[in-house]
Amino acid sequence: MEKQRALQRLSVKKQPCPALGGLGCVLQEANNFINLSFLRLFRAARLIKLLCQGYTVRILLWTFVQSFKALPYVCLLITMLFFIYAIIGMQIFGNIALDDDTSINRHNAFRTFFATGEAWHEIMPSYLSNQACDEHDNASECGSDFAYFYFISFIFLCSFL
Repeated sequence: MEKQRALQRLSVKKQPCPALGGLGCVLQEANNFINLSFLRLFRAARLIKLLCQGYTVRILLWTFVQSFKALPYVCLLITMLFFIYAIIGMQIFGNIALDDDTSINRHNAFRTFFATGEAWHEIMPSYLSNQACDEHDNASECGSDFAYFYFISFIFLCSFL
C-alpha cells in the first residue's frame, strides 16, 4: 500500500493546458521533454565553497594555481635541452655508418633531428670510438668516448625535468 502511494507521488500527472494561454502548454511539454536532474551536479560547488573556507586549503589551492604560471617556462627548458642534445648528437655521432650488427639503425643514428633515445644503454656502446664511418664521410674513424657522458647526462637531466 505504501509502495503504491510512493509511486503515485512520483508519477507525473498531466494537467490540462490553460484555456487562455498556449504558452502554458508549451512550457508543460518542455518540462516533460527535458530532464533537469543534471542540475544536481552543481552540488559539487558546495565542496569548492567548503574548501575555500579553510586557510590551509586556500594556501594549497593558491600554490597550485601559481604553479601553472611556471609551466610554460619548464616546457621551454625541456625543449631547449632536447634541442641542444640533438644538435650535439648530430655533430658528434651523425657520421657513424648504419650497421645491422650493431644497435645503430635509421631511427637512432643521429642523421636527423628527431633521433629517439630508447634503449640508450644498448645504443651507447655502438657510438664509442673506433666505429666505422659512413661511406659519404671523409673521416677515417668515427665515434667518441664522449658517448658515455652524453647519454648518461641526457638521461639524468631528462629524468629530473
